[in-house]
Amino acid sequence: MNALLSAAPLLLRRRGALADVLPVIAFAASTAIIATVVGGAAAFVGRLPAGETPMSGEESVMGFLVMCAIIASVLLVPSAVGLGGSAARLSLARREKDLATMRLVGGTSGQVGSVAVLDVAVQSLLGGLLGLGAHVAVTPALTRLDFGISPFTVADLLLPWWAYPVLVVALVLIAAGSAAVSLAGVVLSPLGVARDSRVVRMSVIRVVIWAALILGFVVFMNIGGPLLGGVADGMAVIAIMVLFVAAIVAGINVVGPFIIWITACALAKIAPTPSLMVGARRLAGDPRAGWRAVSGITFALVIAGFLTMMATMGEATNPEEAMMFTAMNTGGLLTLGISAVLAAVSTGVSQTARVIDQAPRLRAQHIAGAEVGQLHRARLAEIAVPVGLSSIIATGTALLVLTTFLGGAPNDPMMAVQYLVCVLGAYALVILAVLVGSPLVKRYAMRAA
Repeated sequence: MNALLSAAPLLLRRRGALADVLPVIAFAASTAIIATVVGGAAAFVGRLPAGETPMSGEESVMGFLVMCAIIASVLLVPSAVGLGGSAARLSLARREKDLATMRLVGGTSGQVGSVAVLDVAVQSLLGGLLGLGAHVAVTPALTRLDFGISPFTVADLLLPWWAYPVLVVALVLIAAGSAAVSLAGVVLSPLGVARDSRVVRMSVIRVVIWAALILGFVVFMNIGGPLLGGVADGMAVIAIMVLFVAAIVAGINVVGPFIIWITACALAKIAPTPSLMVGARRLAGDPRAGWRAVSGITFALVIAGFLTMMATMGEATNPEEAMMFTAMNTGGLLTLGISAVLAAVSTGVSQTARVIDQAPRLRAQHIAGAEVGQLHRARLAEIAVPVGLSSIIATGTALLVLTTFLGGAPNDPMMAVQYLVCVLGAYALVILAVLVGSPLVKRYAMRAA
């Protein structure tokens, strides 16, 4: 064991600055977003009035604004945590060959796995500390946002000092746990890594679970909510509704890989061009990675769909309504902005990481006669399929929630225009992510020439 630990730093050598920076960036973004979102929600909670005395002005709407802040947190925090988990799996993928080498020098699966998890934990710790720095740096700018109420101070938006080490430790543990779980799907042996032996398990249970959540939400909103509202506090009904919405949004990440897998398998058989066939086969071989590349964009589109509901609101008739509308508009745009940052980091990291993962295949395909342009088209097909599917899933989910809330399909044309702009922005984000990794495709392919 001592020899293994002594050899670990050499074996887990850094293969390149970019491959090492990507997970750290993802961990930093995850930490910064979680700290900022939780700090903002805590600031609203801190404004709640004490007691049950008659309230007016800001105090009268603070309960509603706290509920909105909690909904935004429920939507954003799980996705940010998911980004951290993806970063852990990305960091682990960078080390597979080194881990196999450690098996050759006498390490057991448990020992090698421990070293790998420790390596991920160190990267997550570094990213977490950088994320806290970004959170503190951006907080003063957030105090200038107009929520229609008394402006927040920096002290309001910062968490208690003890919350920051707790947050970093929690994210490190999540990253380590995610890496440990990911090791179960990788054959850590020289032959297993050389053959890229992975276990791809896709079950229709994913779709069944998501469909059950949607059915439960529709039934609750049409039957359970009105019945429960007559015997329970209105806040209890709202809390259940929020939990259903959060579960449906989280369920998208459960059903997404399965839908990509089914679609990719079908496209691989009927693809009219070699580039589409290659891209489809890559997706079928690793549907989870294909979904991770667009999961952030899907979430941003769902948030954009929720925001379109604000277009149906009329003009304020009193100061309290003006406060609510201003707060919801600012808070909604801020939520969309944060989700866009989350999507940008997730998409950029995932796309660049996939190019690094596929470097040996790119070299082999180029040697076999594939031109660099064909490799680019195959990569474009590999991302275009998940993006198209994510757009359909996000639009359907947002429309479902909106029609359930509004009691029918929205008929305001501005809602469609606003959502279309968000969709085009998501596509622009994907194109940018593809362009960022494009030089790497040529670099890895031409090394074999």
